[in-house]
Amino acid sequence: MKLLDFFKQHTKLKTEIVKTTKPSPEHILFANTVLEVINPTLEKFGFSRHRTEIEKNNTTIVFRKDNQYIKVNGSTYPTDYPYSYNIILGEGDSEDFFECDWNSISLWLLKMKIESNTDAKEFEFPFGDKVNFSINHANKELLKYGETFLHGDLTLFYKTRSELNKNREPYKIYSTDKDGNYTTTYEPKSIEQKKKYS
Repeated sequence: MKLLDFFKQHTKLKTEIVKTTKPSPEHILFANTVLEVINPTLEKFGFSRHRTEIEKNNTTIVFRKDNQYIKVNGSTYPTDYPYSYNIILGEGDSEDFFECDWNSISLWLLKMKIESNTDAKEFEFPFGDKVNFSINHANKELLKYGETFLHGDLTLFYKTRSELNKNREPYKIYSTDKDGNYTTTYEPKSIEQKKKYS
């Protein structure tokens, strides 16, 4: 599928931010399938497309409903091998890095919370004829494990987010003093976010 065909199929919404930077055929196909499969599901729960970014090695699609958002993020950056994608559930500002990083969880964390004996993790990034099967499978998991979130009940989301953040360290800043000795401090904004969302 070519980029022009993609935009013929998926007209930009008035409030949607769309960015493309030399997208690869793999990411155009991935984004197209997400919009064909997951978008209609989320529309039924009141979510609409907020941002679509397709690049050579990355796709990010964000759907919003009021203060909630769902982000589908797939990467094929060589440094991210094995290639994967995630469905991320969040609350608040989906554009602010700190807010998004501390006030969201991956769908697979909810799956582990609901089925503690499962070996949950991010989805393997699909290629070729595996794309449709993979995105349909992810959509089923979203409906099953993200059901309460989709309906606006954030109780399980809050509990899972809090447990995740309690076990995380704030971001570290490494620097050297005048004698060349390394020192470590915590980044202030991440300390604040940890307290707020733990």
